[in-house]
Amino acid sequence: MNLTKGAAIRLTILFVCLGIGGAYSWSIMFNPASLEQAEAQAKLLEQIYVNGNYIEAFLWFSFAMGFALNAGKTSGKTRNHRLNTTLIFFLFGGSDIVEVQTGAWWSPWWLFVWKASCVVSMVILFWVYLRDRPLANKP
Repeated sequence: MNLTKGAAIRLTILFVCLGIGGAYSWSIMFNPASLEQAEAQAKLLEQIYVNGNYIEAFLWFSFAMGFALNAGKTSGKTRNHRLNTTLIFFLFGGSDIVEVQTGAWWSPWWLFVWKASCVVSMVILFWVYLRDRPLANKP
C-alpha cells in the first residue's frame, strides 16, 4: 500500500494527537485529586462499559441483519452459509447484552463458553467462506 505524502502527514498528526490524548487521560484517570473525583471516574467508566456493550450488540445485530437480507437473495450452499452466519452474529450480539447484566465476559462460566463458541464459529465460517469462494475471486 502506497500512502501519499499528505496522507502520511495526516496519519502522523492523528497518531500524535491520540497519543497525547491517551497519555493525558491516563494521568487523570489514575491520579484522581479526591475521593469524589475517583467515584465520578468509576461511574463514568462503568457507563462507558455498559453503553459500549449495547453499541457492540447493536453492531453484531446489524451484521446479522445484513447477512439475513443477503441470504434471501441467494440459494443453496451460499444461502445456508449466510443463514448460519446470521445466527452466529445474532447470538454473539445477545451475549453482549447478557455481559452487561453479569458485569464480565468471563463470568459466569457459561457466558465465556457462549462467547468462545461464537468466536470459534466465526473463524470456522470465515475458513469455509475462503475455501468455497469462486476461483475468479482468488488471488
